[in-house]
Amino acid sequence: MKRNTILDAEIERLLEETRIIAEMAQVAVKENATAAQSQRDYLQKYEALTERYETAAAELDRLQSLRTLRTQQEKAMALFIRTLRKQLKILDVWDDTIWTVMVKKAIVHKTGEITLVFYNEMKIKVQE
Repeated sequence: MKRNTILDAEIERLLEETRIIAEMAQVAVKENATAAQSQRDYLQKYEALTERYETAAAELDRLQSLRTLRTQQEKAMALFIRTLRKQLKILDVWDDTIWTVMVKKAIVHKTGEITLVFYNEMKIKVQE
């Protein structure tokens, strides 16, 4: 949860930064339209603001995607836990649902050894 709080705070900071930069660009455009000034200076200022905005917006997009991914992972883990809690005993027969919820992938090595990779990134090697 602490990671999400830090992530949310950074997203809020970037939202505010992009809003401020957009306002600064609007002010620059209005000033250019109403007051005589060097067009070279104006373009330099406007391009710097645009570059700053695009950089912040790209980072904002990246962080929002990361937050979405983490939310999806949290939901998957909650489903995994709910499914495990429904189990009344140790499994003595194959259960497709448990397999699907727990195992991300199985890697078969040339040696015949199998590595099971779980969604929590834990790995278990199984020998023949």
